[in-house]
Amino acid sequence: MPGSGRHAGEPAPSFLIQFALTHPARIYAVASAALTLIAVYVPDIPQEAILTLVAALLGAGEVTQRIENGKTLHASVPNPAF
Repeated sequence: MPGSGRHAGEPAPSFLIQFALTHPARIYAVASAALTLIAVYVPDIPQEAILTLVAALLGAGEVTQRIENGKTLHASVPNPAF
C-alpha cells in the first residue's frame, strides 16, 4: 500500500534547520560578529580568506533579508474568513 510504512510522509525538520528558518537574522548576526572578531584577533589569516568569508556573508545577508521579507509579507496578508 502506498503511504503506509515506516517512511510514509515528509520527515520532520531537525531542530537546527527549524531554528535556522525561524531565526535567520540571529544566525547572520552571530556569524558577522564571529568573522569580525576572528579577523581582528587572529593576525595569521590570509586577507584572501577573510575577503572570501565577507563575500559569503554578503550573500547570506541577501538570503536572510529575503526570508525576513517573506515572513513579514506572510504576516501582513489577512487570513480569509471561512
